[in-house]
Parts: sequence; structure tokens; C-alpha cells
Amino acid sequence: MSVFKKSENIRSSTYVVQDEVQKIKSLIGKSLFIKGDIHSEEELLIEGKVEGKLNVKNRVIIGKNGIVNAEIKAREIIIRGKVNGDVTASYKVEIEPEGILNGNIFSQRVHLTEGAIFKGNIDMSSKDKDIPVNKSVEKDKEVKK
Repeated sequence: MSVFKKSENIRSSTYVVQDEVQKIKSLIGKSLFIKGDIHSEEELLIEGKVEGKLNVKNRVIIGKNGIVNAEIKAREIIIRGKVNGDVTASYKVEIEPEGILNGNIFSQRVHLTEGAIFKGNIDMSSKDKDIPVNKSVEKDKEVKK
């Protein structure tokens, strides 16, 4: 499985982005700065600045102008702007071209697109069940010691 995909596959046309914005009910605009915890049931688009914690039941999109210094928990997280903090998604985390993440990713699905910047660790293990360890690999490690 690859976590990289080519930028040609990204839905980056102006029309798609405008359609996406029309579907989103919650928007933090360019001129807004919010400090504190945000809880939402709806999709959230962030084009402004946010500090604190985000807990969203649906999708969070950090737009190209968005700057987030927060821990983010959501179903799906799409990063087009800048995020400093850990992100946890029950479905998927995607960092698009020019998107920046300085923090850890906790999700079973991760897409790092060509041009994305990521500094941190990725944990793709399931929260619900442990991933079985291959016993032969463990024995090989012991023998080599």
C-alpha cells in the first residue's frame, strides 16, 4: 500500500473547491481567530486561525489560508494549509500539495500527496484491536542479538 499519490489525481480545480465550499455548513473565515475548544457535528472549513482543540464528527478541511495550532479529532481531515498538532481521523487523513503538518497522524488511511510537507509519525494501527505481531520476525530479532 502506498501513502503517496500524484498531484494530478487531486481535485484541485476551482470548480470542485467552490462546490465543496457550498456543501460545507460551518466556515471559519480568513479574518477569524478562534482560541479554545471547537465541537461540531457538521463539516468544518477553516480558512482563518484556530488554537486549542477540534472535535468534529464529520470532515475538517484546513483551507490554503488556514493555520491551526491544535489537536484535531474528526472522521476525515484534509490539510491544504498549516497544522501544528496531532491529528486523529476515524476514516482518513489527507495532506494535499502545499499542505503542512507538524504533528503525528493516527488513522488507518493516510494520503500524502506530492508537494505535501509532513514532520511527525504515522500510526495506522486500529484503536479497536491490536495488530498481531509476526512471531517469526520476533524470533529473528532475538537470534540476531
